[in-house]
Amino acid sequence: MGNDILQAIPTLEKDIPAGQFMVQEFWAPLLWVCAIAIPLAALTAWWLYRRNRKPAVPAVTPLQEALASIAELDAQLPPLRECALRLSMILRSYLAGQTQDPALYETHEEFSQRMDSLANVPVSCQLETRDLLEHLAEFKYAGETATDATRAHALVESARNLVARIDTAQQQSRKEEVPA
Repeated sequence: MGNDILQAIPTLEKDIPAGQFMVQEFWAPLLWVCAIAIPLAALTAWWLYRRNRKPAVPAVTPLQEALASIAELDAQLPPLRECALRLSMILRSYLAGQTQDPALYETHEEFSQRMDSLANVPVSCQLETRDLLEHLAEFKYAGETATDATRAHALVESARNLVARIDTAQQQSRKEEVPA
């Protein structure tokens, strides 16, 4: 019986190479490489994008736009009527953007008759704004095309000062509204 057990154990052939017992899988290493390389490539692309991204250009405020337009007009100083027309448009555009007043979309008569016109303009600037727009309307509708650089420059300066005062008054009112 002892011999029977020894006879039952198989013996290996001595000429079989060891490489035959190793199973070669092509897909397993490839899947591991892809599982590591794809997220690493995505992370690198995201990092490069963030590093090379230019900072966002801040939007031009109505104040900046108005002041730039006024400076351009001051440099050109066209005839008085054209100057008044352009200044009126600059002021109305500023009021539409800065105080959400619909003055840009109204005729002068509609603006003058509207009870709540300039309601969003700081109280300290309402009378001056109304007066300047009235003064500009006189020149717009006068039909005068004479070039008067002194008067045109005075209108431009009045508009520049008014726009700056409105902005300053709005900033002050925002500071006062913020609880300490």
